[in-house]
Amino acid sequence: MYSLAVRQLNVWYGQQQALRNINVKFSERRISAIIGPSGCGKSTLLKSLNRLLELNENVRIEGQVLLDGEDIYAPDVDVVEVRSRIGLLAQKPFPLPMSIFDNVAYGLRLQGCSQREIAELVEAQLRAVGLWEEVKDRLKAPATRLSGGQQQRLCLARTLAVRPEILLCDESTASLDPLSARGVEELLASLRNHYTIIMVTHDIDQARRLADDVIFMWLGELIEQAPAAQFFSAPQAELTQAYLMRRIG
Repeated sequence: MYSLAVRQLNVWYGQQQALRNINVKFSERRISAIIGPSGCGKSTLLKSLNRLLELNENVRIEGQVLLDGEDIYAPDVDVVEVRSRIGLLAQKPFPLPMSIFDNVAYGLRLQGCSQREIAELVEAQLRAVGLWEEVKDRLKAPATRLSGGQQQRLCLARTLAVRPEILLCDESTASLDPLSARGVEELLASLRNHYTIIMVTHDIDQARRLADDVIFMWLGELIEQAPAAQFFSAPQAELTQAYLMRRIG
């Protein structure tokens, strides 16, 4: 088994502090939803979990993100390995400019898988995201010809193909139509027994539908964390109560 925890995490973009003293432990093989108003630090926290924040040259990070007890920000850590263990499904579908098959096979080739392994894993992951029957006769077609919902499921298949342990989802249904969004939600729900899923969502109702645990953030601070049933029925913090009643945010 594996574990993921954050200790005293602080993040700055230039002079602007985005996260303040974040401490949180994520439950394994459950869906944790991070909610809060725009600009509260949700996506910053999510991207700190696999070092994607470092792609911004103005960012400064203090504190620890512990994967199996080891700080992923330690100097000798292999960043590529971290990102293979902790995958990301972004807000907007971003298929690579290649075929449907090659999108899913891309990471597998980097890992040195054989052609037979690649073929088996591509089919398995396309089946896992409910896409195989829709694309099996056009695997060589450009991925960009797929609909938005299909592209997002393809991106999920590509992420899962390299066998991550943890899946980060950054408002992964926000750019989809309601039917496609519900399809991705159902996929994520079906994956909860196999992956630790940490999702950012601006949609309180989506968090109610999907989350096992909920984290509420406000102005860069973690205000409250609790199992979803408790969080929504008996929130402890006044800010949480006001947000859930839509009086703020």
